[in-house]
Amino acid sequence: MPTAIKRTTLGLLLVLGITILLSSLVHAQSPRMPVEDRVKMLKEKLKLSDEQTAKITIILEDQREEITNATNENRGDRDAMRTAIAELMKTTNSKIKTVLTDAQATQYDKILEGRRPRMKRQTPSSGQ
Repeated sequence: MPTAIKRTTLGLLLVLGITILLSSLVHAQSPRMPVEDRVKMLKEKLKLSDEQTAKITIILEDQREEITNATNENRGDRDAMRTAIAELMKTTNSKIKTVLTDAQATQYDKILEGRRPRMKRQTPSSGQ
């Protein structure tokens, strides 16, 4: 095989590899569930009014932006990133509860409890 073809092939493989790597990094940093889907799920399960839905949408969009910032600020320090995101999630949950009625807040707590076992299975322990 001529040298020019080998170089071109290697160059294309390198570009392809970088593209795949960047794609996987972007996917890994995106929220597991888009804000629109989370709002839709909460609207259905909690029977949210239009006003509540609008407020919760803003809260979740703010959270998404704050998580992106925390991820960028703590890049390379997994423990700091995990701590920052956990705090953001607590704050977000508190903000959401201020929008809900007492009955909806109780139901929201049940939804959060149902997510905890799945989150623990998905998060590798620090010792590994």
